[in-house]
Amino acid sequence: MAETPKRGGTLTVGLAQDPPIVDPIRTGSFTERQFATGIYESLFDIDEKGQPVPFLAESFTVSDDVKTYRVKLRPNVKFHDGTPLDAAAVIANLDRTRNPANGCRCLSFVQEIVDVKVIDPLTVEFVLKSPNAAFPTILADAPGTMVSPTAFKADPKGISTNPVGTGPFKFVEWIRGSRFVMTRNTDYWRPGLPYLDQVVLRGIQNTETLQAAFLSGQTDIIMQPSFQFVAQMKKDKKYVVLQPGGFGYDGVYMNLSEAPFNDQRVRQAIAQSMDRELLRKTLLFGIPQLGYSPFGPGMTVSQPVPNYPKYDLVKAKELLAAYGKPVTFTLQYNNSPSTQRLAQSLQEMWGQVGMKVDLQPVDQNRIVQNMSSKQFVASLYRFTGRADPHINTFPFFHSQFADVTPSSNYGHYKNPKIDELLEKGVSTVDPAKRKEIYGELSKILAEDLPYAYLFYVADTIVMSKRVKGLVEVPDGLVRFGSIWLQ
Repeated sequence: MAETPKRGGTLTVGLAQDPPIVDPIRTGSFTERQFATGIYESLFDIDEKGQPVPFLAESFTVSDDVKTYRVKLRPNVKFHDGTPLDAAAVIANLDRTRNPANGCRCLSFVQEIVDVKVIDPLTVEFVLKSPNAAFPTILADAPGTMVSPTAFKADPKGISTNPVGTGPFKFVEWIRGSRFVMTRNTDYWRPGLPYLDQVVLRGIQNTETLQAAFLSGQTDIIMQPSFQFVAQMKKDKKYVVLQPGGFGYDGVYMNLSEAPFNDQRVRQAIAQSMDRELLRKTLLFGIPQLGYSPFGPGMTVSQPVPNYPKYDLVKAKELLAAYGKPVTFTLQYNNSPSTQRLAQSLQEMWGQVGMKVDLQPVDQNRIVQNMSSKQFVASLYRFTGRADPHINTFPFFHSQFADVTPSSNYGHYKNPKIDELLEKGVSTVDPAKRKEIYGELSKILAEDLPYAYLFYVADTIVMSKRVKGLVEVPDGLVRFGSIWLQ
């Protein structure tokens, strides 16, 4: 028998970072997105199966050529400042997002939109340059996240730290390094929700401090704790451990525009000299799954990649001998203790086949900048992923972005066959055909190796047993609207 949700109380959540901003068009990291989820909502959301579903949108239709989407909005939805969410508000948001001066990280996706039209006060039509089966998922991300036009027009800069959305909670205060406070939206459009009075987010960059705060009861939920902590919590019956399927991947990203990674043999040697299973069992306490492609296990197109390079030191040495020159490079990585241990272990593994690797620790914000500006030779990096395979691949691997800075094709990767598959994948609606297309793409990436995959992202959630109603979604983000405290 289902328990009856109780009203009231404050939920406190510990996160690995106190982000600089929460404006959807400028956020990209997992923590930035999590900070925004209580306040901001999108036209579509992702459900428990990893599929995009209408959310602020009530329904949608798509043309036979997959180039025109007509979206019907829910009636009587208001932003926290009383502004109605109507077709005009959607147009204002899209104008802001599509303006290159605003620097949305989603620009490569919104550039596909040729026109946005008001059909009636609650209906919007999106006309696209080319067929795009991924568009509902795009509208579940930054391009479809709705910010009050009244608020962002009144204070274009201030909206970054004073958010105004349609969500179950309203912004109260943000004390840097301490807490981000949200209070119940009494005019929320979903009847009966939310249950909580208040949500407090605490960004604590030091992993040990973050974990200690949870164990001492200062927080009810901890997000992205260390793998060691997760392994311990799995054995403790006082806590609940959730491991959403995940969309993303961790890997060694290589810059193909310069030596030694402009040679495929070196990239293959990088992959074949990494004992990933040993790393998974020791440093990562057996928590994540090994990665083989850009498609995490929470995705419908996720499938085995039989030709992905296996751990083979003999083969790695043969490849380097054929290359015929010394291999030396610098590996940059996020300066957290766990990532440092991983970097040092990889340095040692690559050293066994004769590669000389210098390590360069940098902070998280700097590594994001270095990647988008392509200032790296090799980097440990992660993409938390999105629900549609197009979003996990097109901006990263299509050659049209190879020499564009900033862009997500970090390593200047170009392959006409990959371009062809990417264009075919996004224009195909049939799920079985899409799976086949992205499976073929994965096999080519396993040979070209612009990235050597390490693990699929496992953004674990650990919580107190008093937390109820949390819906587990493969993107790993917690939706606060349905949560209640026992």
